[in-house]
Amino acid sequence: MTETQEQTPRKHVRGSKKKTAAKASAKTTAKTAKSGAKATATRKRAGKGAGKGANTTPQYGENAAKGKKLATSDTNDTNRIAPPKYRKGSMRIVPLGGLGEIGRNMNVIEYNGHILLIDCGVLFPEEEQPGVDLILPDFNYIKDRLDKVDALVLTHGHEDHIGGVPYLLKLRKDIPLIGSKLTLGFVEAKCKEHHIEPETIQVEGRDKLKVGPFNLEFVTVTHSIPDALAVCVRTPAGSLIDTGDIKLDQLPLDHRVTDLVEFGKLGEQGIDLLMMDSTNAEVPGFVKPETSIGPALDQVFATATRKIIVASFSSHVHRVQQVVDAAHKYGRKVVFVGRSMVRNMAIAADLGYLHLPEDTVVDLKKAKDYPDNKLVYMCTGSQGEPMAALGRIADGNHRDITINEFDTVILASSLIPGNEHGVYKVINKLVQLGARVVNRDNAAVHVSGHCNEGELLYMYNIVKPKNAMPIHGENRHLVANGLIAVKTGIEPENVVLAEDGDVVDLYHGKAAIVGSVPCGYIYVDGDSVGELTDDELEKRRILGSEGFVSCFAVVDTDAKDVISGPKVYLNAVAEDEKSFEKVRHQIIEQLQDAMMGGTKDVHKLQQIMRRTLGSWVARELHRKPMIVPVVADVAADMESMETYSD
Repeated sequence: MTETQEQTPRKHVRGSKKKTAAKASAKTTAKTAKSGAKATATRKRAGKGAGKGANTTPQYGENAAKGKKLATSDTNDTNRIAPPKYRKGSMRIVPLGGLGEIGRNMNVIEYNGHILLIDCGVLFPEEEQPGVDLILPDFNYIKDRLDKVDALVLTHGHEDHIGGVPYLLKLRKDIPLIGSKLTLGFVEAKCKEHHIEPETIQVEGRDKLKVGPFNLEFVTVTHSIPDALAVCVRTPAGSLIDTGDIKLDQLPLDHRVTDLVEFGKLGEQGIDLLMMDSTNAEVPGFVKPETSIGPALDQVFATATRKIIVASFSSHVHRVQQVVDAAHKYGRKVVFVGRSMVRNMAIAADLGYLHLPEDTVVDLKKAKDYPDNKLVYMCTGSQGEPMAALGRIADGNHRDITINEFDTVILASSLIPGNEHGVYKVINKLVQLGARVVNRDNAAVHVSGHCNEGELLYMYNIVKPKNAMPIHGENRHLVANGLIAVKTGIEPENVVLAEDGDVVDLYHGKAAIVGSVPCGYIYVDGDSVGELTDDELEKRRILGSEGFVSCFAVVDTDAKDVISGPKVYLNAVAEDEKSFEKVRHQIIEQLQDAMMGGTKDVHKLQQIMRRTLGSWVARELHRKPMIVPVVADVAADMESMETYSD
């Protein structure tokens, strides 16, 4: 076994009942490793997934430390352990999003009946979630206790941290929002669109604030958006730091470097739990400074002969600033495109975070008055979203912007995992139209806003926490972050690899997973919030990939005969209806046999029709379309008419 393998904080697979144990370190003796493997885990499964006599009592303090294991919860309801009743004097942490995914970040902190929320973001849908607009954290855990929420802390203004705020405030509108000036500016504009006027408390780095029993201290951090903050939370039960999104850029555009001095002071005072951004934990070394993009952008602008289109996140003020500076240098006008881009840049400029040289920005409607070689369009759509500005431009559907040969398109943002297909699909369309596309594959036009491995090592060594709980990342990122924590001397059993819905209790300086709560995806579909189910999404996927088959028949259950049909109708299926003649006779036989056996229930007859037709289609046509059977019973209709006449 290699050193890395021995130090890996192991996880059980979701749905697995098997318990494994992580060994303390590479230097652990064989005897110690053997005893560690036999150590009691921090929890055991209950419910259907557990054996008889399963112990559901959480282990605190030294007992928890004996288990050389980093347990994670099951999302399967049959295997989930309900958390124990809150133990007075402990601090409870429940992530409702952001663990195992990039998005919908939200953490619930509880102490003696009081609740503090940190972030409330959204996750953007993927291709297998057709029709979904946004995905929210699962508020059900706190929905019945919203009156106990003392405040919501917002670490920064990206959508994956603030996008869900209006939906939370619709449940309780007077939850105080705590954040920096720019973050609150973005949130207030977002809430205004939902006709909500939030209660806000503005803070900045090194500010201290007490809300309920929570003593908060804010720390300036560098990210890809200005005014980002980490938050330290202290209660009599212990202390934790939630870093939000963070990097250690030493040359940020706004000169607001991550306040390592303050992190060091907090570390000297003692931090029980460090909740650290995991996004780039697998990337070795250090993130390049934001200023390194300038020369790459300058080169692209210097060689562009026609219009330039730059796609970025609508809240990436630093990136927009560099585009504006390059445009001003080369005598080009900047046009902001997309509702969120226009809104956010107006807010950033008004608050002094975006500096726009005089006469540099022009309205989209006035852009037609300028030649192409004097224009830069700053738009959304860097993640390949089909309805964003760049996606509509690539499809030729944008009302004001078209791609011509020798235009230049710059994708100046990160590529969020899962969006690769959509992004390269847009790139291919742009190239086919004759555009020159510049992205991270062929130019240094993006640097990340998250700590690489080297910076994470610095953070752990500066803060020196007793426990670590990686946050903000997919499972591979969380595990990589946990390994980094172990490298700096944190014991593997003190590294908590949690999942959404896990309940983590901090008690007597030890953090341990003690159970889990339901934590599903809450889909926003138009005006509908939480009404769309996974089963309905599955039906949409089937409709989109396999087609639709409906079958209609009229029967007389008294005569035990099929009077008319079955008639088959097809939609988005390659074969024609004549191909289904072979199965019609099978359906008739199955329906008649069922009626001869005494079946009069129309629903049961429809299920027989569905099974017969579905089996034939799968066997003969090798596909699984959505099948909608309809059976009408004339005998039931006659009975209803007689009852009505009586």
